[in-house]
Amino acid sequence: MSNNEFGKIVDFIHFLIENTYKQKKNLNFIDCTAGNGYDTLFLCKIAGIDGNVLAFDVQRQAIDRTKKLLSDNLTYVNYRIINDSHGNIDRYIKDDIDCAIFNLGYLPYSDKSLKTEPHTTIKSISKLITRLKIGGKIFIATYIKHDNGYEKKEIFEYLETLNNKEFNVINMKILNKNNYPPEIFIVEKNA
Repeated sequence: MSNNEFGKIVDFIHFLIENTYKQKKNLNFIDCTAGNGYDTLFLCKIAGIDGNVLAFDVQRQAIDRTKKLLSDNLTYVNYRIINDSHGNIDRYIKDDIDCAIFNLGYLPYSDKSLKTEPHTTIKSISKLITRLKIGGKIFIATYIKHDNGYEKKEIFEYLETLNNKEFNVINMKILNKNNYPPEIFIVEKNA
């Protein structure tokens, strides 16, 4: 889903994922924040018919939107949509994962008081990093507007404590926008 307001940041994350995983087989992906389903659909297409995608969201509206988008755009089912918090992700993961994605904040076109929370997001990240394959990555799009940057700050502080022999952590942001641009974090397991 392109968003010119933020410099197509989600498209950039999709570009990185596609160029890392295209033409690989038996991929295990997780969309930690299904939302409207665009990231889930993208991951399903990259994973292909032999891959696996889990998508999480706490809002029934997000689950319904995601299911509809997938059923309208895929001819195969390589996904499972879970109406639960990504904080409970360890209850559902059976295999080690290649890639996970978070698109934090609130569900577009819905109740903006329902939003991701730093303690739940960090809990989820800490569970995911134990299941990442070597070379596996977690992509996190953080936003400032929904909570004045509190979640982004907490994630930053958590990620900077990760063992640098085991993980590479990258933080990217748009410097020349004044409209609350998102930041990206990428966590890569290297050992």
